[in-house]
Amino acid sequence: MSAIAANKLQYETFSTKAKTKLSVDNKSFNSTLNIRIKSNETIWISATAFLGIEAARIMITPDRIQIINRLQSTYIDKPFEYIYNYTARELTFQELEDLLIGNAMAFYDNEINQMLTLGDSYLIMGQLENLDFEMTFGENYSLKQTKLSEDSRSQSMQVDYRNFTDVEAFKVPKTVDISLTAEKADLNAEMEYEDIRFNKDVEFPFSVPTRYKKL
Repeated sequence: MSAIAANKLQYETFSTKAKTKLSVDNKSFNSTLNIRIKSNETIWISATAFLGIEAARIMITPDRIQIINRLQSTYIDKPFEYIYNYTARELTFQELEDLLIGNAMAFYDNEINQMLTLGDSYLIMGQLENLDFEMTFGENYSLKQTKLSEDSRSQSMQVDYRNFTDVEAFKVPKTVDISLTAEKADLNAEMEYEDIRFNKDVEFPFSVPTRYKKL
């Protein structure tokens, strides 16, 4: 467990551009996601589509989620708990941040979890309230895969991390694939991180045009 903890990325800010293949309820399209994170405070995502036109903007904080849909001139402003329509209720803001970065979620570190050795990989399995989880680590204890499932709500999520690279003394995945099944939506995102930066000044612009309709 100490080796996994030693691999945890500690940073103040993170930013990247992610060329992304998205599939939402069997509708597929390509997008570029500009992702910016201020640790423990803000996750900001801008999604651009054809010809670099922004389609959506998202800002998530520990107590709030806001989404602007520029294609439909609408916006959402909800408590953070709104995200539980799509994810397990045990997922906190910090764990959502970890999911995007490639850190192991904090609940891996519990003495009641099972740990198995599978060749050159390590598997940690456990349960947190109604959430079943599995985390697979490579031989250097970098996180390769996270699986979350909540049978009582027919929700599941799998995140795969590949193509690790060294960036400013950090070892980070360049490929992050997310597959999510929930009552409200099914989503698959295949993301290729480019221009990865840590601890640089970042901004989180977010303003809703007055003519947009609140949902």
